[in-house]
Amino acid sequence: MAEKKHRPVILLNMAVDIHNDRECEILISEYARRVSDAGAVPMLIPSLEKKENISALLALADGVLLIGGKDYDPRFYGCEPAPETSLGRMRPHFDLTFGQMVLETPLPVLGICAGCQLLNIVSGGKLIQHLPDAEKHTGGTFHPATVSEAGFFSRALGKGKGESMTVNSFHHQAVDPAHVGNGFRITAAAFDGSVEAIELPGPRMVLGVQFHPERMEDLGPQFFGLLAEEARKFHR
Repeated sequence: MAEKKHRPVILLNMAVDIHNDRECEILISEYARRVSDAGAVPMLIPSLEKKENISALLALADGVLLIGGKDYDPRFYGCEPAPETSLGRMRPHFDLTFGQMVLETPLPVLGICAGCQLLNIVSGGKLIQHLPDAEKHTGGTFHPATVSEAGFFSRALGKGKGESMTVNSFHHQAVDPAHVGNGFRITAAAFDGSVEAIELPGPRMVLGVQFHPERMEDLGPQFFGLLAEEARKFHR
């Protein structure tokens, strides 16, 4: 009988919003669906800043997905808010605590959009609060991006340094290339030179992408498949 393939558990953070005058934890279903379609099991963590809860759930996980969402308060990385920066994110301190604790584990990690930015912030980096070409990055527009260094980003796509792909865009902020988090390197750039991907070098997958692969039928399976693959290796 063939050995049954293990379904790794991927821990996803959630957003907080108000619905019917009550505070709610929410998750756009595409994230969980992509994790499931990749052969993994999505497990959700509520935004409660209790380290013992976070530690307990991280101990059950084989990997982590950091989802997209609203802007992070720039005062978390030592800057005053720009006029274009939204300060409407609820319970941002949970994300900071969660992100820091995730980096302290050996778990494989994929950060998407604000999740990519979170990886940079919790590792000591900063963001560009409003891109000069912000109108070309918002509303789901598509644009080219290029692999700048080999790594998990290029591995997911099967592309080499200097090769390009088309990605979607739903953001007005990005990782500041002059203030990349400690240990991280830029592995992809957008058409205007803005950061499209960062990652830690080495055998552990800690990858942040600025675009939204969960919204792409062509690239989505590649990135979520790689996360599931690395999570399965971790479990073993």
